[in-house]
Amino acid sequence: MKEVSMDRMVILIVDDDNEIRSIMKDYLTIFGFRSFIEAKDGAEAYRFILDSVQRIDLIISDWEMPRTDGLTLLRAVRKHPARHSTPFIMVTSQQSQEKLKITHAKRHAVDCYIIKPFRAEVLKEKVMQALKLYEDSSKVS
Repeated sequence: MKEVSMDRMVILIVDDDNEIRSIMKDYLTIFGFRSFIEAKDGAEAYRFILDSVQRIDLIISDWEMPRTDGLTLLRAVRKHPARHSTPFIMVTSQQSQEKLKITHAKRHAVDCYIIKPFRAEVLKEKVMQALKLYEDSSKVS
């Protein structure tokens, strides 16, 4: 896979909170990203995952959402033949059971994990980390 510049990458942002999605898009735009797909839960996001024409270079998903949560989406992405190696960042709140969640997320090959509330620098660091993992794995294949 050839490298893609940040302004051409497509990021799928999955969160049931419109304001959080908007904040993430604002931060990511500041970092140089320009193309976003938004979904309000894992079920809506999975429709984009199934669309073989839709480019997705990174997924940032909330954990706790109605209908289909982030872990269910992560499992589905990792099982999908064409999307299994898509970098995936999981976001969750401080009130939830962090250690248990991190263990579950790692078991299903999450690339990075962010705890809300987060600062722009943390999001940038995790995005770059996830994309670096993605680039490294694509060079091996």
